[in-house]
Amino acid sequence: GAVLSFACHDSCQAWCQIINVSELHSSLLTSMDETLSEMNWSISTPAGSKYHLYIGLALAIGSSIFIGSSFILKKKGLLKLADKGVPRAGQGGYSYLKEWLWWAGLLS
Repeated sequence: GAVLSFACHDSCQAWCQIINVSELHSSLLTSMDETLSEMNWSISTPAGSKYHLYIGLALAIGSSIFIGSSFILKKKGLLKLADKGVPRAGQGGYSYLKEWLWWAGLLS
């Protein structure tokens, strides 16, 4: 495939990716290429685009792990305080602010 880059009048830029161009449609791509070259637009293949999927996937999985573990740590901290018989935050207690496990969950 190829990537078409279009420059707008208000200094924006739009990208369009063409995938699976068949022989029947190659004449259309050739005519688009001629039109783009007349208008000073460009057709190029993106550099490193195959790694963008893996980077995005790794970031999504990593953030899910951190978010999930933060909920678990905060809940464990609150349950630890509940076992001690400390008043809950809804009852006017703020002892969870002294619990290191709750803070670990908040910071993660």
